[in-house]
Amino acid sequence: MLYFAYASNMNSIQMKRWCPASRFLKTVFLEGFRFVYDGFSVTWDGAVGNIVRAETERVWGALYEITEKDRLALDAFEGYPRSYDRKEVEVKDAAGNVHRAMTYVRAGRAAGKPHPDYERVVLDGAKDSRLPEEYVEKFLRVIRM
Repeated sequence: MLYFAYASNMNSIQMKRWCPASRFLKTVFLEGFRFVYDGFSVTWDGAVGNIVRAETERVWGALYEITEKDRLALDAFEGYPRSYDRKEVEVKDAAGNVHRAMTYVRAGRAAGKPHPDYERVVLDGAKDSRLPEEYVEKFLRVIRM
C-alpha cells in the first residue's frame, strides 16, 4: 500500500524505526491543502505537523510503500483514531502521475511553534525526501538559527 508522509514521517530514520519494511518511492505533492504546525503534543512538547484545507496551496511530502504491519505501527504512532484520522488522498509526482495513498490528518487547531527537536526531525525528513527548498523555508522552517 502507498503512504503519503508530510511531517516527521518523511524522516528516513524515523520511518525505518516505526516501519522497517517501508520503502521511499519518490517526492510527491498533495493539492488543496497547506502544512501547519498546530495543536500541542506532550511527546514533542510543542506543536506538530498537520495539513488543513487550502484550495490554492499544496503540501509536499514523501510517497512510501508500506506493508500492513507498517500501517498498524503508523496507526499506533499517530494515535489513530483518537488523535489523527486516516484518509485516502491523491498525490502527484513531478511528472504529473497520480498516486492514491493513505495519510493521517486531524481537525485543525490553534497554530503553534514546534519544539526545536521536532522541527529538526521534520527538516531532516524534508532533506531525505528531496522537497523543494522554497517550500521548506516557507512552511517547515519556523525556528531561525
